[in-house]
Amino acid sequence: MKLTKIALLAGALSVPSIAMAQDQAVPPEQQADTAATSDPVAVQTGEIVVTAQRREQRLQDVPLAVSAFSGQEIESRNVTDLSDMQYAVPGLSMVEYGPGQEFAQMRGIATSIGKPTVGTYYDEMPITTEAQGSTIDIRMLDLERVEVLRGPQATLYGEGSMGGTIRYITAKPDLDEFSGSASGEISDTSGGRMGYRVDGVANIPISTDRLGLRIAGGYEKIAGWVDRAPTGEEDINNARIWTLRAILRAKPTDDLTIDLIGLHQESKQDNLNFGVDNVTATTVPTLNRENTDLIQGIVRYDLGGAELTAIGGYLDRNAVGTFDLTPFYLATVNAILGLPEGFITEIGYPGPSNSRVYTAEARLASTNRGIFNWLAGASYRDSRFALRATTFTSPGTLPFDILDAEQVRKSKSYSLFGEVSVEPLPGLTLLAGVRYYEDKVRFTSRSAQFGFETFDDGQDTFDTLNPRFNISYEFNRNSMAYLNVAKGFRSGGFNLTSAGGGTTDIPLAYAPDSVWTYEAGTKHTLFGGKLFLDAAVYRTIWSDIQSSVFAPGSPLIVTINSGKVKGWGIDLSASVRPVTGLTLSGAYGWNNLRFTEVASGGFTPDKEIGDPVDFAVREAYALSAEYRMPIADQTNLFFRADYQHAGKSSIILRNFGNQIIDRPARDLVNLQAGVEFDRFEISAFAKNVFNEQAPNIIGPFGVIGEDVLQQPRVIGIQGRVRF
Repeated sequence: MKLTKIALLAGALSVPSIAMAQDQAVPPEQQADTAATSDPVAVQTGEIVVTAQRREQRLQDVPLAVSAFSGQEIESRNVTDLSDMQYAVPGLSMVEYGPGQEFAQMRGIATSIGKPTVGTYYDEMPITTEAQGSTIDIRMLDLERVEVLRGPQATLYGEGSMGGTIRYITAKPDLDEFSGSASGEISDTSGGRMGYRVDGVANIPISTDRLGLRIAGGYEKIAGWVDRAPTGEEDINNARIWTLRAILRAKPTDDLTIDLIGLHQESKQDNLNFGVDNVTATTVPTLNRENTDLIQGIVRYDLGGAELTAIGGYLDRNAVGTFDLTPFYLATVNAILGLPEGFITEIGYPGPSNSRVYTAEARLASTNRGIFNWLAGASYRDSRFALRATTFTSPGTLPFDILDAEQVRKSKSYSLFGEVSVEPLPGLTLLAGVRYYEDKVRFTSRSAQFGFETFDDGQDTFDTLNPRFNISYEFNRNSMAYLNVAKGFRSGGFNLTSAGGGTTDIPLAYAPDSVWTYEAGTKHTLFGGKLFLDAAVYRTIWSDIQSSVFAPGSPLIVTINSGKVKGWGIDLSASVRPVTGLTLSGAYGWNNLRFTEVASGGFTPDKEIGDPVDFAVREAYALSAEYRMPIADQTNLFFRADYQHAGKSSIILRNFGNQIIDRPARDLVNLQAGVEFDRFEISAFAKNVFNEQAPNIIGPFGVIGEDVLQQPRVIGIQGRVRF
């Protein structure tokens, strides 16, 4: 079957790091003006302009490993979130088990505990969450582009950007012309029900050249496909997602731009994507709900030779998830309490949480593009995360809670950062940057088992210094090579020491861990923009890893800084237009990160030397082909095929009987074909054409008692109109 899937896209080459818009090349004398445009897709060359280094540059000119997808590319792939095209980014993979419930890893940097190792930004605002597996589910609605920066990005993006950084850049208001779009789709999920999606965009100039409003909204119903065997319920894991965003842009003067962004998003799923062969044996609904509100203000002022950027943001996120603990606790509860048979048959564990985050950043960057360039800035973040989780039982109730937990984590962090670059010789650029980060954290916890309470209270300050060095050389305007050395980090945290009887061997706090990456890369845009090549090889050293261990003489699992991971990796991507209307693209990522040191000092480590990193996909690649053929005036037929392969990965829990939780290899094929005429487009699509059924994770895993399931084949039709 795998050979059949590959043959379907035979001849397709390598990634959508670039979205090719047309097949006409731009004469060299015009290229400089084209590249300088703020339009994310330079229409004549198909070159994306990105802001990965906090200033506008052609993707070709960025001396870093960056994948970028324009809004046009996102639409043509018919994707709704980044997980739909994760393998088109070398080194990126995600494990998703419901909206807002996913683990992301990049270049093999991932853990199943602690904070995320991939940073996430919504425009200029960091929205990285407090815990792994609980990301904000950003929908691909009316985006200008998505940028994925691979490797540590601590200097410009800060905490959590160890493996890389994902940036969602929204489409901003056009102050000159009214425009908009509307689209809708209906689909059928194999083994499930019908799903549908509608969205719309309106761009409204209020005052020409000075004030404009852009509104985007959408509703999506994702069909369920999991049946509940004990009750006979069908398709219980359907999900509903609402998104509304408004952006007000003001330009009081030609030098001053003010953007005010508001986002509201809700998602509701009655049951997560758990089961075996699309059937779950549980009776407790695994509820998954999220409500997110975001407000962000961005001010940019051209001072002449430098640009001042100021950002302020507020995030309020409420989420609740429920796990079924019946398989893990029912027998123990009945045995300890001597309950009559049938008194308790279900044990559920809901965990409502709230995150409130205030962020602010100011930076000043040179704009002269001379032989000497610089950037300096400061940032501040004030966050509060609160969680309350309590078990419930059915049909009978107990006079106490089997498990009860209440935690609050308050953090106030700030950073100072800067970069300077110099061009001592034509084409040669030397860059150095650094970020100092300090995080003052207060942690309080109350937890109870079978009515016996324990309390923890701690505070600490974590700080770290994170440099970056880069040397790049442009052979000509369309060919360059670079060397990059960078350090990334994530902040520290606290253990529940009281649960271990107060033993002094258990550290109250664990410190930040850090990763160094040494990278060499090259980029080439050839044959008048028809061929783009991007390659990088890197060496990673991850130290003081936040690791789960058994405390000495205790059954308590705690986190300490111990262990080291080392390994090599390769990123490859390319895009080519061999003939008019045809674009072939692809990506390849490989890494061999392994543990070279594990915990010592009496602690029982969760890994052995030679073990791979949890969730890290060793090898993944993607191929795609898109063909557009004119058949009449302003009428085109189009066809697109995407193939994604990810090798197997695993989660190794040596402390639980050497348990190895597999994530099997998977091969996914998506197809789309349609016709576009004037301002209208209609198409048919199929996702997961061959109905790949490999689970995202083979359970049980933690409190997940069954497999985490892959979405089956989805077939549908879509229509779009632009005005």
